[in-house]
Amino acid sequence: MIAVTQPGIDDGLFGLIRLAGLCAALPVSAIREVVPCPPQLEPFPASRRDILGALELRGEVIPVIDLTDALDRTAAVSGDPGADDRTIIVILRHGPHVFAVLAQSILGVMPLTAREISPLGQGTPHDETRLFRNTFRVDAHNGVVLDPAAIVALPGMITACDRSARKDDTRPVEEPILVFTVAGLRLALPASCVDASLPRADLAPPPSETDLWIAQRDYKGMEIPVIDTLRLLGHGALPPGRRSGASIVVRTQLPDPVPPGWTEPFGLVALLIDSVDDIGRFAARCFAPLLQDAVSGAILARGMLELAEGSALLIDAQKLAAHEALRPLGMIRNTRERAKGTDPSAQHNGQAARSLEKPFLVFSVGEQRFSTPLDAVEEILHAQTAILPMPAGDSGMIGLFASRGHCVPLLDLTHVLGDAATRDGRYIIVTRSESPQGLRRSGFRVDKLHSVDRKVLQEIAGGSQSPHLPGLPGPTIRLNDGHACAVLDLAGAADRLLNAPIAAAVA
Repeated sequence: MIAVTQPGIDDGLFGLIRLAGLCAALPVSAIREVVPCPPQLEPFPASRRDILGALELRGEVIPVIDLTDALDRTAAVSGDPGADDRTIIVILRHGPHVFAVLAQSILGVMPLTAREISPLGQGTPHDETRLFRNTFRVDAHNGVVLDPAAIVALPGMITACDRSARKDDTRPVEEPILVFTVAGLRLALPASCVDASLPRADLAPPPSETDLWIAQRDYKGMEIPVIDTLRLLGHGALPPGRRSGASIVVRTQLPDPVPPGWTEPFGLVALLIDSVDDIGRFAARCFAPLLQDAVSGAILARGMLELAEGSALLIDAQKLAAHEALRPLGMIRNTRERAKGTDPSAQHNGQAARSLEKPFLVFSVGEQRFSTPLDAVEEILHAQTAILPMPAGDSGMIGLFASRGHCVPLLDLTHVLGDAATRDGRYIIVTRSESPQGLRRSGFRVDKLHSVDRKVLQEIAGGSQSPHLPGLPGPTIRLNDGHACAVLDLAGAADRLLNAPIAAAVA
């Protein structure tokens, strides 16, 4: 079994918070926990006016600072409408120092690398008190990277001492934890399997919806599967057709064997959630292990985590990453942004994307839409065409019909789509392909014809055309209404079906 890479602090995992009108990133290692802001802080003597008071938390008295002015006044005049809506307190630590920062909200977690982080120039008049020396931009987030050491070094700054270094009962639980809510259920997930958290967004439907795979969403230039979190954990299911929400992107183990050409050390799926509630390390005394296997959801659970506001079910990161249903889904990469990556100017004029567009014929079989490359379509006929019935065989041939002076086999689409196919559709799509004997034509019955659309083929890594991951969809196109549409190679299917008896005879 292939182990998942465990992203530690050196891997650049950051907690994102809304602070003084800015999106601020802090190393997850510096975030101890997040608690609601009480109606009134405890009085606290301090020479700095921006230390608003203190928070009494489990016997600790922790000073609380408002960084609006200390952030070089860049955020104080930003005009952010939520600047006064400071509803949470982020408990930070740096070495032996513990202090609290007033903030507006939690945005989640995000890995930041040298590619996303940009250093700022030095030499400003107040550079010695600057709280951030880097900015970042990744996906929907951009902001500043705060330096906890610089906050501790502010003139007149007062901090509490970290008691966890002296008391075994406050030893933190192994690693940083992300706390979130979905459909009223509070859950906690170790950061070792989290790749990022993403804000609320409208989601696209999947190419092939299952009980677990309910949507797709953009992430780092790809589309990755979105999972029904409740169903995954055995706690029921989200409402059918839900297509919006925040997400936590988690890393999954690779299937065995790994498909040829796959270079990433892990797969990616997104868990659909309502909100991220907390980020931090929690004391070991806050954790109660789950000993009853009969408890609903216990397959992926480690136990219960006691929080400042209620409790949360702690998910086992290793079991989640190794989940048999998630491992193949984690291999799906719908690279619809490939065209933008081929040309730096594509984001402005779309020339690269248009150069990759090809025409596809869109049709329906039953209630499901499909498409096939138009360059492999010879013609389209009404089903009233006279058919000469033929005995059923391994090739799936239903009969023969005449088209433009040629005898064309009519093939059974159930040999391509299974029971979802039709044998008595209103139209016949005649395909064409080259063979050693010359141009080969074949026909398939379909129910409806919709349109001819020029679209970019969206390759899905690990689709059904890969023998290593059976049952997953193949390439798709994105229709104008936003729905994904599976691409069927009807001409290729005809070649396989018609060659099958020949191959069997030769064998």
